[in-house]
Amino acid sequence: MFFDICLSLGVVVAMTWFSWPVFWGIVLVAMVILEISTLNLVSIWFALAALITLIAALLGVSLPLQFVLFVFCSAVGFLIFTLLIRPKIQKIRTTPTNADRIIGEIGIVLEAICPVEDTGLIRVKGQSWSARTDLDYRIEKDELVRVVSIRGVKAVVIPFSEENSSEEFETSDSNV
Repeated sequence: MFFDICLSLGVVVAMTWFSWPVFWGIVLVAMVILEISTLNLVSIWFALAALITLIAALLGVSLPLQFVLFVFCSAVGFLIFTLLIRPKIQKIRTTPTNADRIIGEIGIVLEAICPVEDTGLIRVKGQSWSARTDLDYRIEKDELVRVVSIRGVKAVVIPFSEENSSEEFETSDSNV
């Protein structure tokens, strides 16, 4: 009997502090904590929806309308964020790596490039690169080469001559 009274009092005491504005306040705090812990703008729209619904609950809006308002505001916030705001925040900027920067550039052979031994060294844009060629012959030291691709950590090159040059890959002598 005593436990029943305590249980009843506990439930009554527990229920006296509860109201829907308090519920939406708890949801708001939980979403803000979640947002702070993730730092990826994962739950920000839920926090904003909880804030709007909290205000609506304080103004006396009915419970079913509060839930509809929360779901609607969450969905609208999510759509606005994903379609309008996130693309502006996270503009995809591909920063070229050194490898990307040297493709198409002219370099000078520092050590002969031998396709059989798969050895060679070039200097392009002031940087030394291991080099290889897919051709069947050696490219000797001090010859000019054009970088056509990167394979692993090696620059794949072809001999540079005025005949195989194109305006697309024109470079200045300062890049050598």
